[in-house]
Amino acid sequence: MKYQSSAKNDRGEQGVSDLTASNAQAGHARATEYAATMRAAMSDSSYKLPEASLRLPFDSVLYEKSRVLAAKLAGPKLNYVVTIGIGGSNLGTKAVYEAIFGTLDAHSPFAPKMLFADTCSPEILSDITEILVNEIISPEELIIVVASKSGTTTETIVNASVLITALEQKLGSLSSRIVCITDEGSVLWQTGEKQGFHLLPIPKMVGGRYSVFSPVGIFPLLCVGLEVDRMLKGAQEAVHDSVERGVESNAYRAAEDVLAWNENGALVFDMFLFQPEFESLGKWYRQLFAESLGKETAKNGTSTTHRMIPTVSIGSTDLHSAEQMHLAFPSLVARTLVRVNAPHWEHEFLASDRVFAPLVPGLAGRAPCHIMDAIYEGVKEAYRTRGVQFAEIELPDLTLESLGALLQFEMCMVMHLANLLNINAFDQPNVETYKEATRRILGGK
Repeated sequence: MKYQSSAKNDRGEQGVSDLTASNAQAGHARATEYAATMRAAMSDSSYKLPEASLRLPFDSVLYEKSRVLAAKLAGPKLNYVVTIGIGGSNLGTKAVYEAIFGTLDAHSPFAPKMLFADTCSPEILSDITEILVNEIISPEELIIVVASKSGTTTETIVNASVLITALEQKLGSLSSRIVCITDEGSVLWQTGEKQGFHLLPIPKMVGGRYSVFSPVGIFPLLCVGLEVDRMLKGAQEAVHDSVERGVESNAYRAAEDVLAWNENGALVFDMFLFQPEFESLGKWYRQLFAESLGKETAKNGTSTTHRMIPTVSIGSTDLHSAEQMHLAFPSLVARTLVRVNAPHWEHEFLASDRVFAPLVPGLAGRAPCHIMDAIYEGVKEAYRTRGVQFAEIELPDLTLESLGALLQFEMCMVMHLANLLNINAFDQPNVETYKEATRRILGGK
């Protein structure tokens, strides 16, 4: 994975943020100290530190639990893996699945497929239930994953209740096909023990938005046949880069860039993904950024001064929707462009007809990937002209190893940025407000 920033240092080198000298010096000192904390978390099998998620790509014991259970349940008859979860218990898994299998996998013949039940929408629940009830004949064709770190997530529990009730009316007991992934000892864990469900743990110190390399992501992806060890290899390399290279690492440089852009007036931080298959990855990034950095108080109790809003765009689609606003107010928006250097698969499609191709000069005889290359270069030229602050992330290919590296890079970048801002990247106190109100309303109080 290659990271490059439009910012330049006083030597004219790209990839170094234009921070003030005093801020940069203080940031480097803080980052050097923080690298020792990250290294300790990477090596700590007890998961005691807030940065405990850095241990996940290296945890062979936890990985083996997922692999053994997936091998047991994902037999030749398996057609569907239903993942019931929301937020951090869903987005990372969905991001990897859609990146590899594409957004039109429902129309392709491969099996097993993965279905995602997140928000408790009656329409979505009805559609998923109809698909499964009409197509599933025996329990062996199905694995149901119920993922909730707390074990009491309202949307997840109601979705599990509705879907499993409907399916058991046709198939009988599904206890041997249900896997609960949650904190060990949670209410969901205790219920799973009583009901004879399969159980996989999330380390208690690992928050949902950092849990993609825990069983939350590993188990369901193994069930649909992905070589998850390759994804973990990419993540390991990103952790090593962040820990061993410190202020020279891609993750720290990216954090420093975000901080510099914010100091220059940027309020909106957009991940601009030039792969339609990456849309869920963008939503995963948005949660990671917002929940980790959207804090009103610093660690020392003082009010924070940074204001950062994460957004997601898809190229080239959103060049025809929101780009006017971005270019009209270039100082308010900073963007990270993400693209894959090589196409996902080879094709021979060319714009070669005599009716449509001549309508755009230079189009005839070109492949779609060549057109996208020209659009991408055009975007960068426009940004330089308009003064938009941006960076680029280039993946060598669309593989599990590259995806693992990208996901872990973003998590390390957010940790570094929170450290520079002196805020807690691992709590989310305000999210509980709506949850408490929801439980009160449901309880009739």
